[in-house]
Amino acid sequence: MPAYHSKGDDTPGAFQEACSCAVCPLRTSIRGPAPPSNEEEDIIDETLNYFRANVFFRNFDVRGSADRTLIYLTLYTHQCLVKCEKIEDRATALRELHNLAIKQFACPGDASWPLGTLFPAPADRTESELFKSYFKQARDELGIRLVDRLFDADGSKNKWWQAFSKRKFMGKELKD
Repeated sequence: MPAYHSKGDDTPGAFQEACSCAVCPLRTSIRGPAPPSNEEEDIIDETLNYFRANVFFRNFDVRGSADRTLIYLTLYTHQCLVKCEKIEDRATALRELHNLAIKQFACPGDASWPLGTLFPAPADRTESELFKSYFKQARDELGIRLVDRLFDADGSKNKWWQAFSKRKFMGKELKD
């Protein structure tokens, strides 16, 4: 059974790219370089909808730039779940995930970049800044939407989501 791929790869060249990652439109009120999305489902919804299925795969065939964005956001989702393992309430989880989202993180080409050559190094400083600002915006929005899935309406944690903090996507993980 193949992994789920991004629907954004159906139209190659439709999105601006940074480090071969698509700068996909987002449904968000958070300011950043992502264009606003008119679609019902954006790349963050795809990430969260496909996360529990894709996390079981050790290999992922990259079909385009939107798949690289999906890979990074899937790895970040895992990082968020690990961060929320010991958190028991929604407000604390939102605060911690916001802090994680705005924290300085590695970019392709940096020595601490955990994904090797899967993402090429940026051609110049402008591309590096676009990558960082887009993923800062996407990480923040993903954290908000993940908390909505991770905590039930009564405030209790959804064990069916939290259980996936133990699984590594492609045998890799992002570090704090």
